[in-house]
Amino acid sequence: MAKTLTTRAPDSLAKEIEALAREEHLDRSSLIRRLLAEAVEEKRKRKALRIYAEGKASIGKAASIARISIWDMMELIRQRGLHIDYGSEELLEDLEPLRRKKGARGK
Repeated sequence: MAKTLTTRAPDSLAKEIEALAREEHLDRSSLIRRLLAEAVEEKRKRKALRIYAEGKASIGKAASIARISIWDMMELIRQRGLHIDYGSEELLEDLEPLRRKKGARGK
């Protein structure tokens, strides 16, 4: 179910949104929904990159936070110029959810 969100925007931003909506042949609400979805997705990725760079999460955990695959997370890390530190400990941590899932099916 959709929820209505209300916000105020500066005139300059509102004009820019109107112009973008016309360019993309969308109504203003559709464009704003699209922009919000993209912004939330980007925010999740930045958070995941930050905690990975701080050593607080493995690649798998960061990928989960960003809601992307481990492979996409590794590519994002590479694109941002961060060091990929992926050893056996991280592999075992990332495989644990699969082991639990397999174990649940076997019962």
